[in-house]
Amino acid sequence: GVRRSPTISFVTHAAVGAVDEEDGKTGIAHFLEHLAFKGTRAIGTKDYGQEKGLLAELSALESQARELRKLRTEDNIELSEVIRAIERTETEAEKLVIPNGFAKIVQKEGGVGLNAATTMDFTQYYYNFPSNKLELWMVLESERFIQPVFRQFNKERAVVLEERKLRVDNESVGKFLEQFLLEAFDKHPYRRPVIGFEEDILALTREDVESFFRKHYVPSTMTYSIVGNVKLNEVKAMAQKYFGDIQGEAPATAFIEPEPRQTAQKSLTLKLSSEPYYFEGYHIPALDDPMTPSLQVLSGVLSGSRTSRLYDNLIVKQRDALSASFSRGFPGDLYPSLGILYAAPFPGKSLDNLAKALSKQMELVKTPGNVTEVEVDRVKLGSKYGILKTFTSNEALAKVFAEYSATTGDPKNVFRALAALDAVIPGDVTRTADAVFRDDNRTVGKIL
Repeated sequence: GVRRSPTISFVTHAAVGAVDEEDGKTGIAHFLEHLAFKGTRAIGTKDYGQEKGLLAELSALESQARELRKLRTEDNIELSEVIRAIERTETEAEKLVIPNGFAKIVQKEGGVGLNAATTMDFTQYYYNFPSNKLELWMVLESERFIQPVFRQFNKERAVVLEERKLRVDNESVGKFLEQFLLEAFDKHPYRRPVIGFEEDILALTREDVESFFRKHYVPSTMTYSIVGNVKLNEVKAMAQKYFGDIQGEAPATAFIEPEPRQTAQKSLTLKLSSEPYYFEGYHIPALDDPMTPSLQVLSGVLSGSRTSRLYDNLIVKQRDALSASFSRGFPGDLYPSLGILYAAPFPGKSLDNLAKALSKQMELVKTPGNVTEVEVDRVKLGSKYGILKTFTSNEALAKVFAEYSATTGDPKNVFRALAALDAVIPGDVTRTADAVFRDDNRTVGKIL
């Protein structure tokens, strides 16, 4: 149905995420994702020549303000003057902005679903166009990543801070998970939040974002996925025309400190104004590890359907939990991460009771002969159905192909992953559970 559809789904996949940030500059990948909607030298401005001068002036003033703040003098008259000059210059620059210029063009030309997402491991930008708009997408997307203009910088910073407030500061589970990752990981950047720490977001400069962009948004990290009613030779010719001269060296592979092996159980308890919650995080290998297929099956044996063990036992039969789930790859999966178990107790039942009930289920999947072939086959079938369901939507297909292409070098690996899943036998699941569900590999979390 892909070719018959009158639309095309486009996904731009940048192999850059929060994991690539320096300490002290968290949140930069996500902030950059926001700023990538602000337009280019040609889009989103009434007069780029004039605007360019004002943005350069703003950069200089902001740098001056940072230096003056370091002096920490009581009555900083000079700083007050610089701040007033920043406000004046921003007001002038704002007059030249065509708000949402990029989005307006997309919408006017029949585009839908314009959005983006930043994760630990990557950033994706996506939208859909009618099939006669292939060249327009080429124009817009190449401009956007060759000559972006990060205008309305401070305005967008305020939007990001507001988003952080909603997702983390005023949201109990969000607040808890931020602390939980800091507890579970000692060294690896997965311990830091994708949205960034507030003090880091406040300190980010235009120069920080621009140098992060120049370093990481280069040909070797960019994958474009196009699914729909298109002809390959047309796409190739246009891609050469619009993307052919993008410059940029592959970023030097930064050393990302591996997480040391955990040797004793850790725990975190927070009193928050929410319903009680129980968590367990277990260190697991990265996505490309041979253990991954059996971990996926283990995850399906435990949760994800009405016939899975946690649902059937803890929710339906014993009424120990209102919800109970296990998922792998938190908060990312390009590097070793966590398999995370989370559950909410049934009203009137304690967290300790819930912990015991979960522990019993963990022990059972570790017991040889306990996991059955029927269960494993059901999970495989469910996983296949899940992946094949993805293939009913052009956009979902474009995202999956982009991700597999970027992380494994070949979009067809999505089908090889299915074959690897097929090879899993009950004994593999038991051995994996035994290797992962150990006390000394666990971080226990409670929201009281």
